Amino acid sequence: MNSTTLQVPFILKSNLFWLIIFSVVVFMGWYLYGNTIIKSEGTIFSIKKIELDGNERVPDILLKKTSGLRCKANILSFSVNDVKKKLENIAWVKNAIVQKKLPDTVNVRIAERTPIAILQSNYKLYLIDTDGKILEHDGIGNFSNLPIVVGERAEKEISKLLLYLDKFPKIRKQLIFAVRIGKRRWNIKINKGITVRLPERGVLHALNILEEISDGQGFFYDDISVIDLRMLDRVIITKKNTNEIR
Repeated sequence: MNSTTLQVPFILKSNLFWLIIFSVVVFMGWYLYGNTIIKSEGTIFSIKKIELDGNERVPDILLKKTSGLRCKANILSFSVNDVKKKLENIAWVKNAIVQKKLPDTVNVRIAERTPIAILQSNYKLYLIDTDGKILEHDGIGNFSNLPIVVGERAEKEISKLLLYLDKFPKIRKQLIFAVRIGKRRWNIKINKGITVRLPERGVLHALNILEEISDGQGFFYDDISVIDLRMLDRVIITKKNTNEIR
């Protein structure tokens, strides 16, 4: 009597084959379970607390509304990068960090922009920051100490001028108005309505001269109208009666 022996295919004997099968089963189980958890509310992964840090000017309600975060939603159902991008679309928000604290807390920390000047454009006033970002046109009165700037690309160039002026604090605190001339240079208006014409190049040198010709407090005579520093080898002072002193 002949006996028949069943041959098991070689692949079924392979450890690699069974490892692949096991991995597929685990993945499918994780995928199906994960989707069920993510789509459901009232689980251990439901958001119970949304922590907001770093915001002084941006209201909590605006941050929550813009982020799309809400309590009882599943903490696994959103991308922190997506929420970060939404928050950084708010004009006052310079940077946002969003973290999930499993199982039920989301922490949002933001860095707000700092206004450095007031831009005058099309008969309106806007707060701007160091990047030239327009923040808002309401609440300007709270920043009346900031200089007003005007001119093409003035909002992009003012931070550089203010850095120069920070080296001359006596002059800096007198700055009232700054006008960008032809996208090349600045005229600034300081205390007592004096216009100072700065050069296209050598601004630091010009400001150093300006400080040298001022008094101990950085002030000038009342009858001065214009101080022209565009030429590095001379200073032209125009009095209010239009006479020039070189």
